[in-house]
Amino acid sequence: MRKNSLYVLISLLVVSFAFASCLNTDNPDYDYSSDVAISAFSIENIPMTDTVKTAAGKDSTISYTIEASKYSFTIDQQNNLIYNTDSLPLNTSVKKVVTNINLAYGYAITYVKNGQDTIWTDTDSIDFTQPVIFKTYALNGSIRQYEVKINVHKQDPDSLQWNMVAGTDLRLPNRALHKAVYGLGRMFLFVQTADGTVEITSSADGLRWSELEPLPLTGQADYTSATALDDKLYILADKRLYASADGVTWTDAGFAQTFDKLFAASAMNHELYALSGTELQTLSVDERTVQPAGNANEYFPIQNISYSAAPTSVNQRIERLVVMGTRESSLQNDTTAVVWAKLSNETSWTHYPQASNNTQGCPKLKNLATLSYDGKLYAFGGDYDIPGSQVRPTDLRAFKYMYESVDGGISWNPRTEKVMLPAAFLDRTATFSYLVDEDNFIWIFWTPSNETQGQTEVWKGRINRLGF
Repeated sequence: MRKNSLYVLISLLVVSFAFASCLNTDNPDYDYSSDVAISAFSIENIPMTDTVKTAAGKDSTISYTIEASKYSFTIDQQNNLIYNTDSLPLNTSVKKVVTNINLAYGYAITYVKNGQDTIWTDTDSIDFTQPVIFKTYALNGSIRQYEVKINVHKQDPDSLQWNMVAGTDLRLPNRALHKAVYGLGRMFLFVQTADGTVEITSSADGLRWSELEPLPLTGQADYTSATALDDKLYILADKRLYASADGVTWTDAGFAQTFDKLFAASAMNHELYALSGTELQTLSVDERTVQPAGNANEYFPIQNISYSAAPTSVNQRIERLVVMGTRESSLQNDTTAVVWAKLSNETSWTHYPQASNNTQGCPKLKNLATLSYDGKLYAFGGDYDIPGSQVRPTDLRAFKYMYESVDGGISWNPRTEKVMLPAAFLDRTATFSYLVDEDNFIWIFWTPSNETQGQTEVWKGRINRLGF
């Protein structure tokens, strides 16, 4: 009955338009337009409630509003589709949504509710848990349908989602040590085997890897010095610097000096940074020149050295470089990683000492890994790397946390939600390497061990919104 009444109402509207037109014209033949279109679509704010934990661990209900003005809707007139490109936040309820619609040319709008056509008004609360069909009516009585869909995130945009890569053919040797580098659009692994030989393998997708081949270098290669810069890979062998444009053919990089350690690179300045004795040095790979960059004192890291480089938040043309690592494991009362940093417009590196009132230093972890990601610094690693005679924090376990720094490496806090390591990593002792690729994926490569059932494991993860 309701449906028939609706069509009677619409028919009366058509007749009234036609009658009014006849009264205002001397021409008895009048063609009514078939044009009709929705020219604008938006939604009203959505009130929400949620249950959160208080500091005391009790449940508390909070109220908040999803601001509709942040989410615009696209009208695809060719395919008669209306949708929001930017999805509403995870868990947003769209069961009762009030809409705003502008209609061009036509005179009425209906939508399908419980299988029936219902006249639309701008006060209706409409259920959009499934796409809704809206119908628009032209003056000549023709009908144009639109499918309207309100997209809601199905994943928490701020959560780090991990997956173990199935089907990879990467096979690392037992007890191998390795470093992962991303460059030339590929992932490279520099692998030191039990006899000290350094081999290389690469992959574009993490599934298919080239055969492990010994690096064709004279002397002993230092796998920890492997670095990518611009369109080349670099590594030290017998303290001389070598370069490669493909990871296969290597040539002397053309520096007369030798270097003890290659520890960082700046894409913005096209520079490498090396340690020679106690002198920190800047290497211009374009001009093949070496300039002093400060001195390494007893607080310069000697193991687990890694670096990050990213534009500063206040000036995208200035790069902040941070080097982290650890000192000897046997040192007493040495419980935090050491941090050195410089800006790309500065000449020298600076040590960030652990202030006495700063209790949030990055723990001194075995195989410490640091990376620049999502505008922050993150660190993670194995067990506490301190003498057995020292008191250990009770809650510190290998690979339990990712530590986050928002102030350039000065203070660090363990993440306890969203940005977390896979639970499978907890308490592992095997060696690993890692990298970040151009699609914002973090890759972690595990050496075969009892913890991995004797298999090489490849994991990849990304904060969800970085893939939207």
